[in-house]
Amino acid sequence: HQNFSAGNSAKSIEAHLGINGEANLDFLNIPLTIPEMTLPYINLTTPQMKEISLWEKTGLKDFLKTTKQSFDLSVRAQYKKNKDKHSIPVPLDAFYALIHRNINSFSRLFQTVRNQALDFFIKSYNEAKTTFDKYKVEKSLNQQPKIYKIPGYTIPIANIEVSAFTVKMLTFEYMIPKEISTPSITVLGSGIYVPSYTLVLPFLELPTLHVPRELSELSLPEFKVLSTINKILIPALGNITYDFSFKSSVITLNTNVGLYNQSDIVAHFLTSSSSVMDTLQYKLEGTSSLTRKRGLKLATALSLSNRFVEGSHDSTISFTKKNMDASVTTTARVQIPILKMSFKQELHGNTKSKPTVSSAIELKYNFNSPKLLSTAMGAVTHKLTLESLTSYFSIESSTKGGVEGSFGSQGYSGSLASEASTYLNS
Repeated sequence: HQNFSAGNSAKSIEAHLGINGEANLDFLNIPLTIPEMTLPYINLTTPQMKEISLWEKTGLKDFLKTTKQSFDLSVRAQYKKNKDKHSIPVPLDAFYALIHRNINSFSRLFQTVRNQALDFFIKSYNEAKTTFDKYKVEKSLNQQPKIYKIPGYTIPIANIEVSAFTVKMLTFEYMIPKEISTPSITVLGSGIYVPSYTLVLPFLELPTLHVPRELSELSLPEFKVLSTINKILIPALGNITYDFSFKSSVITLNTNVGLYNQSDIVAHFLTSSSSVMDTLQYKLEGTSSLTRKRGLKLATALSLSNRFVEGSHDSTISFTKKNMDASVTTTARVQIPILKMSFKQELHGNTKSKPTVSSAIELKYNFNSPKLLSTAMGAVTHKLTLESLTSYFSIESSTKGGVEGSFGSQGYSGSLASEASTYLNS
């Protein structure tokens, strides 16, 4: 089964997905019989196996406990809207002032261009009309119109007699007819007669151009700014949350993630599991915050806990107008049957009186493997200090370590010690 829902309101946007189902693993209880087989090419014969239960032989009985399995999955995401808005200034006052100063000169330029365009159009049209009329008159006086005469003919079988007809052309144009006389048609023996008609085609002339008075008074519209926009408002980031959940008979998983925008920006996530098996249980949590009061400060914290692995991380970085400070601390622990190990690192730095950085690393371990007949136990520490000014530069470093163990019946041990320093003066 599954269901999905989503919604959007004035305060939030959210979506939810849910899935659940069941599985029956009774078929794993059915006994299986595998006959004896000989593998090709290698001539290896596998023995016969009778009445085998996959549920018991594979360990699923101890792991799943029951053949009736079910699961439930849920995912939810939500965004809570923030009523606050960020204001971004937009310097449009200068733009409006520039338009106001130049709109009058632009209007005068528009009127000049308008008048010149109208004068040029009227003058060009009148010259074209005068040239056309002069050409038409000259051709009419110097040349006689061409008259084409098509003789009459009789259509056989149909006994239709078509009389002659004429086409009179213009004196100055041989492709355009001026007058057409249609033929008369007589159907012999029937008394049907269609008389001849004369068609006079209209002559192409350029009319006298009249320019409307309103066209010469064409002007730009007036613009008026009702309200000046000096800023753009952008909605502030809201709170985002995400929840994930998975449940079954073997393991349960939960994950929560959130991003919160309040006085500080905070990001937080938590994921954990619970199971019938201790090795599958864990918890991982992290938080990061950004503070913007009296400077800028970023703090992060992480932690992990499990039967075999544990660890944590804390870091802080802050910036002010006069100082920068950073601090990082990391610890880890591993505990498995043959190895126990711990690790720690610390890093500090600031620029209060002078730029200073110090680092310390410590590692301890204990290895014991009866199968390998081997043991080892030791520790290593390293420290580093750095100082710097415009007048000098200094570095101090020290490393110490030791190991003790055995391999078989032979024992061994060792140690390491190192110190170094550097000082440079301008």
